[in-house]
Amino acid sequence: MNTVERFLVGNWERLGLGPLGSPRQLTSIVMTPRFRASRHAVLFVFVAGSARPLLVVKVPRLPGENGSLDYEVANLRAVHSVRPGGFDSIPRIIAYEDYLGSRLLVESAMAGHPMKPTVVRREPKTCIQAVLEWLTTLHVATADWGHVPKDSFGRLVEKRLRYFERTFPLSREERHLLDATRRVVSPLEHVQIPVVFEHGDLSSPNILRLRSGGVGVVDWELADPRGLPAVDLFFFLSYVAFAQSKAETLRGYVEAFRSAFFGPDAWAHSYIGPYAERLGLPSAALRALFVACWCRYVIAFLPRLNDLGAGPRLRPDRETAAWLRANRYFSLWQYAVEHIREARLGG
Repeated sequence: MNTVERFLVGNWERLGLGPLGSPRQLTSIVMTPRFRASRHAVLFVFVAGSARPLLVVKVPRLPGENGSLDYEVANLRAVHSVRPGGFDSIPRIIAYEDYLGSRLLVESAMAGHPMKPTVVRREPKTCIQAVLEWLTTLHVATADWGHVPKDSFGRLVEKRLRYFERTFPLSREERHLLDATRRVVSPLEHVQIPVVFEHGDLSSPNILRLRSGGVGVVDWELADPRGLPAVDLFFFLSYVAFAQSKAETLRGYVEAFRSAFFGPDAWAHSYIGPYAERLGLPSAALRALFVACWCRYVIAFLPRLNDLGAGPRLRPDRETAAWLRANRYFSLWQYAVEHIREARLGG
């Protein structure tokens, strides 16, 4: 019996887990995300002999590195507070406690299967419509127009651009990229758009097709309760494009990205348009939001990568900088800025 199983057995009734049955035959499977910037391990807890997990438990990879779990807990509490009863499509917190030197986040398990690329290829329209409905519902429920655009722009966009400018070893081309990015995103400084509950990583393996119907969404550590609209949708549609094209190389990812969002044959606009209409997003904001999506996602890697290993660093080392430059999302950011006039994002 491992630490997580001992904690659950010893606290089963206190945590209100009695309706799930007896804890006598618990077993667990540890899944360590292969993603470079991941900071925790995930345990799926089962009753012996069952293929359906009862609970999901997250623990930091290194003792004391609880920051990402703190963010996830805060975000889960915030999103469920949006409406009475919360959201059945989002995990619920069972416990967040220290036990034998480890911080444990225990969440409800969602009954469903990951929306893997094979699933998207088999039923692309069904997958897109399910996620679009879920996302629109969440963003309509959390939309807040009562903010100052300049202040929100500074917090959500300009602050990250300045951080990147200050910490990343920029080449001449990358300085030009930053300058061009600022020109494209500048309308967000004055155009009135709502802030919404932004998930921040709406892609596989964070999306489940629930047995009860619809979708479930997990991993809320990158979320922002007062984030940008539309960027989750852009990110998800790029995942669909990658899945449909079976992209595996940098060139393949960029080509899939181009086919989804750019030129007269782009297909993603037919889903972006209805979302923008429901949220009341002005067309003048869509291109700025599109570029903001990719620059913010890339820049968000840096603090997570800098904190790995021997401790936090103010600047990325040479290996980390090279990894980021080779990351597909860095290339998508560059392509989006360079070809933004060709983007077909609504209507």
